[in-house]
Amino acid sequence: MSSSNRGSGTEASRPDAGPRSPAPLNMNHYANKKSAAESMLDVALLMANASQLKAVMEQGPNFSFYTPIITLISISLCLQVAVGVLLIFTLEKIVLFFVW
Repeated sequence: MSSSNRGSGTEASRPDAGPRSPAPLNMNHYANKKSAAESMLDVALLMANASQLKAVMEQGPNFSFYTPIITLISISLCLQVAVGVLLIFTLEKIVLFFVW
């Protein structure tokens, strides 16, 4: 075994040899990405509930749990819309509070 490469310093002289320190975390960027992801999930849930409601209504009242399923999906849709409206008004008040 030759030790001619050992201790030559070739690995240490390369700029990409060592582990890089990660870039600092931009919390505002993270919060914006998180909010956007949550909004997309909320929209997906709303669309899924609407699709399920449509499918149950197409099956008709002959379906065994027609009334309870229609009721529960409708309540879910109403609550999702109410939360969305409340979030809009809450965010509007927060923005107005910080602007003044």
